Amino acid sequence: MASLTFYGGVKEIGGNKILLEDKGTRIFLDFGMCFDRKGDFYEEYLQPRTNNGLRDLMELGMTPRMDGIYRNDLLKINGIEDIMKEIGCDDMSLWISDVKSYDEVAQKNGSPFIQGVLISHGHLDHFQYISLLDEKIPIYCSEITKIVIETAEAVGQGGFEHEFTVAKKRALSTLGKSSYFPGAYTVTTEPVQREYRTLTERIGIGDIEVQSFPVDHSVPGAVAFLITTSDGQTIVYTGDLRFHGSRSDLTENFRSSLKDVTPDVLIIEGTRIDKDTPDSESSVEERCLDLVSQTEGLAMVGFAWKDITRYQTMKNVAERTNRILVISPKLAFLLNRLKHIEELGITDVSGEEAVRVYLKRKQNMIYSRGDYVSSKYDAGYSVDWDRGDPSTINLEHFTNGIRAYEIKQNPSKYLLHLDYYDFNELVDLRPAQGSTYIRASSEPFNEEMRLDEERVRMWLRHFDINSPTHEPLYVHASGHASRAEIKQLIHDINPKAVFSVHTRYPEIFDQIVPANSEVVRPEEGKEYVI
Repeated sequence: MASLTFYGGVKEIGGNKILLEDKGTRIFLDFGMCFDRKGDFYEEYLQPRTNNGLRDLMELGMTPRMDGIYRNDLLKINGIEDIMKEIGCDDMSLWISDVKSYDEVAQKNGSPFIQGVLISHGHLDHFQYISLLDEKIPIYCSEITKIVIETAEAVGQGGFEHEFTVAKKRALSTLGKSSYFPGAYTVTTEPVQREYRTLTERIGIGDIEVQSFPVDHSVPGAVAFLITTSDGQTIVYTGDLRFHGSRSDLTENFRSSLKDVTPDVLIIEGTRIDKDTPDSESSVEERCLDLVSQTEGLAMVGFAWKDITRYQTMKNVAERTNRILVISPKLAFLLNRLKHIEELGITDVSGEEAVRVYLKRKQNMIYSRGDYVSSKYDAGYSVDWDRGDPSTINLEHFTNGIRAYEIKQNPSKYLLHLDYYDFNELVDLRPAQGSTYIRASSEPFNEEMRLDEERVRMWLRHFDINSPTHEPLYVHASGHASRAEIKQLIHDINPKAVFSVHTRYPEIFDQIVPANSEVVRPEEGKEYVI
């Protein structure tokens, strides 16, 4: 019989890592990072060490100590014994983990321990730690999610935690003659492409059959899964979903497709299980329309750059208030990568007068083309520049983007997409009196977010934005279903057992699950036989 083991997403938001085992087949349902758990140990200037990162994360319980899934170069660098001998250290624990790599287990057993990872959608709390997994493990996701992941890697911070599509395999080497210490040991990297497989409606992975269903969420490309084991048992995994977005029809179709299934197990998210009232994206548009209409100066709005629905909402607001929407280069990069997917209805931003891209000052801060070599996406739609091939260099934003001094000259003309981490731009923008800042994202729910919130107030107070209170104006609709919607979904699917994940309030499921369904509050690391 099949079994489930939960290695993340238990009594917490995100970090989902659910192992499904069926005879000789093993797959993970998501392999994400939990922001709260990482925040317990790390912050902006305290991070896992580059060449010891996986072992740091395992030590602190952020990813499971499990044989047969991880990259060998993150567990042990080949040739490290030579260094140990040279420095006279016999403490192997500093460099060699007792966890066995994917390759070690595959060689010993004659076959891999794990056959794949199903990624439900492109949020870091569901996919970030695939960067730690062996690059030969197939990653299954929708075409759109793969583009989102590729974009996150292209515009991200780099480092081993962001090697989503290309693993930079580490190996021992020596420094060259031009270095300070020729012949001294060092670590070099070589890029190796990960194996991605695009989900179709129905696929087979070993003994398991997987059906995927598009659902609505705050990032495009999200899917839920119906999994059938070798014994005919059925497992539904919702990933993250909502019923109030612009594509709520997708989630409704998922619901209706399962009406005759009666699955053995439903693994369901409960982010907003404590909230009775459903959200509404249309109400976000109307509230933002009201606020922007009343703004005499610069109107600014913060929202996640992966949230295409929120982008469309703000585009509507800008059009209805006769303003130009100026978006971040990260969002522009993603839109450009997704514009060919007809179902998303994304128009090409290039050359569109109603939507422009903000050009930051970078590096030398003089608006020189050379200032953007280290952050190529800020200048245009390409990050793969080749010195020998000028056609690879895209400077669309450098040429046609909107700059701070242009906004400063006529602030009432624009609605600017400005997120928290771009607040330095306020120094250049110097918003005029009567300017407004809208925070179209979730309100703070942990200590780190509350500290960020206080910094937001300091910035708003300094530049006299949202006067007289200088409080950020929250207008948001979540990417998650409410308690009433979750209750109805469980009732309609009618599972034999309900496993709650991605929630701080698993006890509420006891109140809403029908009496004929068993409620299971999973414990981390415990195996549940279906």
